Amino acid sequence: MTTRPACARLRSALLGLLRDHRSGLFMLAIAVGLASGAGAVLFRLGIDAWTRFLTGAQDYTLSLGPSTGALSGLGRWFLVVAPVLSGIMIGPLMMRWGRAPTGHGVSGVLWSSRLSDGAMAPGPAAATVVSAALTIGGGGSVGPEGPIAELGASATSLFSRRLGLPRRAVRLLAAAGTAAGIAAAFNAPLAGAFFAMEVVLIDFTVDAFAFVVLACVSSTVLSHHLLGVSLSLSLPSLNLTGDTQLGWVALLGILGGLIGVGFSRARYLSADAATAGADRLRLPHWARPALGGLLVGGVLLVVPETYGESSAILGRALDGRYTALALAGLLLAKIIATAVTLAVGMPGGVFAPSLFIGGMLGACFGMIVAPDRPEAAAVFGVVGMGAVFSGAARAPITSVVLIIEMTEQYNLLIPLMLAVALSTVTGRFLTRSTIYTEELRRRGLSIEDPQAPTSVGARFQEHWRQSHRSSNREDDATSRGSASDRSSASNADNPDGADKH
Repeated sequence: MTTRPACARLRSALLGLLRDHRSGLFMLAIAVGLASGAGAVLFRLGIDAWTRFLTGAQDYTLSLGPSTGALSGLGRWFLVVAPVLSGIMIGPLMMRWGRAPTGHGVSGVLWSSRLSDGAMAPGPAAATVVSAALTIGGGGSVGPEGPIAELGASATSLFSRRLGLPRRAVRLLAAAGTAAGIAAAFNAPLAGAFFAMEVVLIDFTVDAFAFVVLACVSSTVLSHHLLGVSLSLSLPSLNLTGDTQLGWVALLGILGGLIGVGFSRARYLSADAATAGADRLRLPHWARPALGGLLVGGVLLVVPETYGESSAILGRALDGRYTALALAGLLLAKIIATAVTLAVGMPGGVFAPSLFIGGMLGACFGMIVAPDRPEAAAVFGVVGMGAVFSGAARAPITSVVLIIEMTEQYNLLIPLMLAVALSTVTGRFLTRSTIYTEELRRRGLSIEDPQAPTSVGARFQEHWRQSHRSSNREDDATSRGSASDRSSASNADNPDGADKH
C-alpha cells in the first residue's frame, strides 16, 4: 500500500524538476534534440530510398542519365513521370493529415512562435516530412530544412502537453528542436543554433543559447552515430590572393543580395500564378501536386541538373567544370525549378536551393573576374553561397557559420563576412520582408519593424499606393465635374425640361 504513494511522490518530484527547474529544462532540451535528430535521420534515409527507387542512384545528378531504377523502361521521360508519381501521393497525404492552421516549414514555425508558444502539431509535421521526402526524391528542387525545422518544433509538443510547461519554456524548446533538426540535416550544429536565435527567436540571451546548443549537440551526435561524419562539400584549402580581391568580393556580396531578393520574389510570384490558374480551372487541392508535377517534370526534362538537391552539380561547379555561361543558365534554371516546385504544392525548404544558386553565382563571377586562376570558381562560389542565402533570409550570422561548417574554409572567413554583410544590407535596402517572413506578411502577420517603411521597395509601394489613390480621387472629381457640366448644359439647352413631363 505504501508503494503507490511513494511512486506518486517520485513522479510528482520528477515532473516538478522538469517543469520548474532550469536543469530539468536543459534535460528536456537534450531529449528534444535527440527526437529531432532521429527525425532528421529518418528523413534523410527516406529521401535517399525514394531517389534510389526512382533513379537507381542515391544522387541522380551524379550520372544524369536514364533511370536504372523502377522507371528504367521510360528512358529520359522518367524525369516527367517521377515528380508526377510523387505528386499523386503528396496531394491526398497533405489533404488528409497535413492541414495545419500555422502553415508549414520555417514560416509555420515563425507563425506559431509569434501567435502561440512555437510548438507545432506532430501529425501535420510528420505528413510534411514524408511529402518532402517524396518531393526531393522525385526530383522536386527543394531542400530539407523547412520540413525538418517543423518536425523539430513539433517534437516539443510531445513533452510540453504532458508536463504543462510555461509558454516561454515551450517557445525555447521549440526553437531548440528547430535548431536541432537543421543541425542534423546539414551537419552544422553551430549554424543550427544561430538560425534558431537569429530567425526564430530573435533572442541572443544566455538561456536561449544554452537551450539550442544542447539540442544541436545531441542531435548532431546522434546523426553522426547513425549516418557517419562527412563534410557537405569537400574542397581543398582555399584563399584569396590578396586584399585587393576584397573589392570583387564586395561586388559579389551586392549581387548576392540582388539575386537573393529576386529568388524570394520568384518563389511567391510563382505561387500566386499557380494558385490563380488552379482556381480558375477549379482543380481540387489534392490533385494540384500531381498535375503540377508535369510542370516540374518539364523543367527537369530541359535541365536535369536541377533534380532534387543537386549536390553533385554544386560540387562540379566549385571544381570549375562548367563554363560561365552554363553556370548562369544553371542559376536561372534552379530559381525557376524551385519556384515551380513550391508553387504547385510540393513541400520543401529554400535553404539548400539558395546555397546552390549562390554557388552558381559565385563560380560564374569568379571565372569572369579571375579567368587565370583555376581555384577562383571555388573561392567565389563559397562566398556566393553565403551571400545569396543572406540576401534571401537576412540571417548573416547563420550564413557565415553555416558556410564555414559546411566547407571548413576558415581562410575565407573575412571575405565571407564582407560579402554576407553587404548582401544583408542590399536585401534590407530593397525589401523589408525575407523569404520566410513574406509568407507571414501575406497572411496578415508582420514581424518586421513597425516604424515607417525604410526600404526602397516599401517606399516605392507606398508611393505607388498614394499616387493611385490620388489618381482615383482626381478621376472621381473629374467624373463628377463632367456629369455636373453635362447636366448644366442640358438644363441650359432645355430650360423647361423639368416641366415637360
